[in-house]
Amino acid sequence: MKPLIGITCNHHRLPQTAPGPILMGAVSADDYAQGVEAAGGVPFVIPFVDTESALQEIALYVDGLLLSGGDDVDPSVWGEQPLVGLGEVYPERDLMEYTLTRACVAQGKPVFGICRGMQVINAAFGGTLYQDLAHQWHGRIQHSQKAPRNHLSHRVQLKPGSLVASLLENKAELRVNSFHHQAVREVAAGFTAAAWDDEGLIEAIESTEHGFVVGVQWHPENLWSSHDLFLKLFTSFVAACSEQAFAP
Repeated sequence: MKPLIGITCNHHRLPQTAPGPILMGAVSADDYAQGVEAAGGVPFVIPFVDTESALQEIALYVDGLLLSGGDDVDPSVWGEQPLVGLGEVYPERDLMEYTLTRACVAQGKPVFGICRGMQVINAAFGGTLYQDLAHQWHGRIQHSQKAPRNHLSHRVQLKPGSLVASLLENKAELRVNSFHHQAVREVAAGFTAAAWDDEGLIEAIESTEHGFVVGVQWHPENLWSSHDLFLKLFTSFVAACSEQAFAP
């Protein structure tokens, strides 16, 4: 059997033509599910639920968790007031993803965070974020590219010997796409930075205490179909989920 991979998603107001109450729905870009499928997993988009018991049950059923990109992370979780530059936040999604992430990690299940997903992993375990790079970061590299989503925009340096580097053929550097204005500031205890841009902004983190708990700031789901290297992030994640799911 193939491993079942839970994918988190955005919560959006659904367009409707008939009168009636506002309808909200779970929305996920197809690229996440297609990346999981191409890597040999079975994708499952997790619906929006807000009860602890339901989230714990979901964490029990999935073999791994993919935290997708999306809106800003609420800074209240690391004790900050909202600053100028913070975008829309959805505390309900934050809470849902924190619960799922901590539950999966506690069970030894692999977790892969993409963009916002990396930030959620970091915040879930006590790290902090830059709320808005334009106001809080000294760098000048563009992190919200105007090019197509599969364009390799800026360069990142990979930490030698890191898990992230090993997943990407032990390259010293590579180019990635970039669509974010928040970023990891202080790395959570039990994690380490595994990649940076040329100005020192963290571009990947990984756990030092668990198996496969990895976050990348770029969007490999938009890259794997045109740049084979980035499919390796998905295949390695799915392989780790399979090993965990069918371990004796």
